[in-house]
Amino acid sequence: MAEYGKTPQKQSIPCMGGKYAGELKNSMPHGQGRMVFSDNTRYDGEWKEGKPHGRGTVFHAGGGVYKGELYNGRRHGYGIYTNSDGKILKGRWKNGQFIEPLEDRQQAEEIKPPAIERVADRSREMRLPAINVKGLSHWYGKLQAVKEVSFEVYPGEILGFLGPNGAGKSTTIKVLTGQLALKGGSAQILGQDIGKEDPHMQSQIGVTFEEKNLYLEMTAIENLDFFASLFGIRNPGSLKALQRVGLADRARDRVSEYSKGMRQRLMIARAFINKPKVLFLDEPTDGLDPVTASAIRKTIKEEANRGAAVLLTTHNMFEADELSDRVAFINEGEIVALDTAENLKLKYGKRSVRVRVRDGDDVREENLPLDGEKSSARLSELAASPDLMTIHTEEATLEAIFIRLTGRGLAG
Repeated sequence: MAEYGKTPQKQSIPCMGGKYAGELKNSMPHGQGRMVFSDNTRYDGEWKEGKPHGRGTVFHAGGGVYKGELYNGRRHGYGIYTNSDGKILKGRWKNGQFIEPLEDRQQAEEIKPPAIERVADRSREMRLPAINVKGLSHWYGKLQAVKEVSFEVYPGEILGFLGPNGAGKSTTIKVLTGQLALKGGSAQILGQDIGKEDPHMQSQIGVTFEEKNLYLEMTAIENLDFFASLFGIRNPGSLKALQRVGLADRARDRVSEYSKGMRQRLMIARAFINKPKVLFLDEPTDGLDPVTASAIRKTIKEEANRGAAVLLTTHNMFEADELSDRVAFINEGEIVALDTAENLKLKYGKRSVRVRVRDGDDVREENLPLDGEKSSARLSELAASPDLMTIHTEEATLEAIFIRLTGRGLAG
């Protein structure tokens, strides 16, 4: 790993729903580091461009331990896996699968890196996805609204579905939550196929809908207590839930007296009341004022930090950028890109800075690329100038990237 580029900086950062401590390059784990996820799954070892790559140790939440070689986030090479009951698999691994028992590393033949597509930043070898969607499709009559969509959401991760109205975001959530029938592909929630009646699995899910299906003649606290009782929860902490969304002072008012924004906040509180393992949030801050929307985003982050897998649909690029570990661009029913916001910006953005300096009574701007000795020298010169006013990085926004990929805006 040492020969790969310059020596990375060492830093502790939140990453992929967990905490990473170690070396970074381009703001991604790269070099030696440790990642601890919200369910206490841990990886210690070598990283390359945001994924476990090289030699390391995976400590699974269930008690199993893998020690050995990894490639692109998967077990590959010689490794030893010790199960929680003490059973040992020792030998050669390929593309995440155990293929041959061997006593030591010297016996292992050289294994060429597998020809596989890029895996998600959160390694499939470390955790099982809470939401697992493969080729999901849906039609309204002859109109295909969702076209073979595939993605995974892991415990502690927020996946943002970013797209304009009518792109297929809400339809996807309605299929996954059973409001619409699955017409094509497959999907699993917490390991169970969707569409099957499973009260235990359903009790682990929280949902906010576009439609505010609340009991208007009940108070807010009665709504939460009743919803919790459906799952057998006797003391749900409804008042505390209302405090999280800023409704504690109106807890005993009838919901019919609530404004649209207040009802939206109550929907959020109801989605969290059963401490779900999976959250489907469909435009959760739609119609809220900026201060309230910021408070709701904070509670969503808290739920992910608790370990919930969150699928968040939004056409608000700021919200997606602030909340999401990864974002999926969906347009006309198809996912056109799926990656971290940082990676998308690095891929489609431009590495430059905009410098504003005083020029007599006027203000002059210069745009300088971040690559090249001449630009570095000029940037140093301007930074030392007494006429310097501001320096800003010219980073591509998610909105600009979406327009580049689809030719249309997020609000369209």
